[in-house]
Amino acid sequence: MGQRAVQTGTLAGLAAPARLAGAPRIWTVGGGKGGVGKSLVASSLACVMAATGRRCALIDADLGGANLHTLLGVSAPRRTLSHFLSGEVKSLEDLMVPTSVPNLSLVSANKALLDMANPKHAQKEKLFRHVRGLDVDEVLIDLGGGSAFNALDSFLVARRGLVVITPEPTAIENAEHFLRAAFYRSLRVVARRREVRAAILRVKEDQSTPRMGSAPDLVARVKKVDPQAAKLLAECAQAFAPLLLVNQAENLEHERIGPALAARCRERLGVAIDYAGCLHADPNVREAVARSRPAPQLFTRSSFSREVEALAGRLLREEWQTPCEASDPPASPSRSRRSKRRDKPVPPASNPSRSLPPLDLEQPGAYLRRCRRRLGLSLREMTERTRIQGLADIERERFESLPPEPYLKGFLLSYARELGIQELEALTASYLDRHRSFAGESRPRAGSAR
Repeated sequence: MGQRAVQTGTLAGLAAPARLAGAPRIWTVGGGKGGVGKSLVASSLACVMAATGRRCALIDADLGGANLHTLLGVSAPRRTLSHFLSGEVKSLEDLMVPTSVPNLSLVSANKALLDMANPKHAQKEKLFRHVRGLDVDEVLIDLGGGSAFNALDSFLVARRGLVVITPEPTAIENAEHFLRAAFYRSLRVVARRREVRAAILRVKEDQSTPRMGSAPDLVARVKKVDPQAAKLLAECAQAFAPLLLVNQAENLEHERIGPALAARCRERLGVAIDYAGCLHADPNVREAVARSRPAPQLFTRSSFSREVEALAGRLLREEWQTPCEASDPPASPSRSRRSKRRDKPVPPASNPSRSLPPLDLEQPGAYLRRCRRRLGLSLREMTERTRIQGLADIERERFESLPPEPYLKGFLLSYARELGIQELEALTASYLDRHRSFAGESRPRAGSAR
């Protein structure tokens, strides 16, 4: 009955999909601090996803404090993740044990061996390879707290990584550190390439420039040395797109923490960090933990269960806004009766009663400025809406001050969408063509004096 109740909620339309060839979708739940509810979030999400008919595997990767088996009411398994990493168990599938939730299996890390607390590189690669080969639809990995390389590497395996925080200064600070460490850890893959490593080294040796402050800054400087290396770095940075979730929120001030932290990290790192929403404090959660069952299974109508359903639905449908697009957090189901906000992107700034000027592809920057002025909006207002710095440079086509193309394209799409411009692709393509022409003209010719 509990499972049927889950299926009739937010996830009603999400029938189990046909298995995609190659690998299951992987989701990781991590954060910089212990005790913020990562295991609770991971187990609850797995429970709700499994209720849609998807075959789900929940992996406890916290080798120092595994407790997912307790939250799910599973007897401590005799063989755990440590036995797989040590080679005593050959296949990860051999460790999967059923739970009280249909379609959900658990790989436990209970009673981890001391020498497995910090697995070696080969052991981690073996684990990731087996995770990708599991015969399931969704894999959720619960990580241990902290920013050790093992946690960061596991976090980066995911399709989307979820960073959980609570409304505490230490949790917020640690989450910001975790995101920064994870991002720069993600760049190491491309930074291993000889040409990229050489370009970064030349940039670091240049004492005439100030200290680098963000990823776009690094890419811009590398671009002056080696445009191809800069392109590789930009593509790698663009692939880093974690989600930020606030747990145990109790008031409006707590709800604002997530969007503010996501915006701050986007500004400092220059990468796409989206706000996933918040889970409000709910006494039913404590009762569920005491009874060793997932809250969505025991208390299907609780505010926590409905919020987890909404979160799982957005994850499965991948309904996430583009970077820097939203200024307001998505409404949680528990607040739907108190607010008419719906769980959808912020409405565009355009007013239906004011028509935009005719599309001008000859001067796309000037066209963006005319649209903004037609709507009666200032640059400051649009900066607050989009969280994009340098809109004046975009409007005036100051190409020398703009970020590399992958970042610029995202900014253009977000800005045009916020203005209500329908011809997004055409406008963006025209602008980027002009940007490329400028880059070509400004590049020194072969044999010219430097």
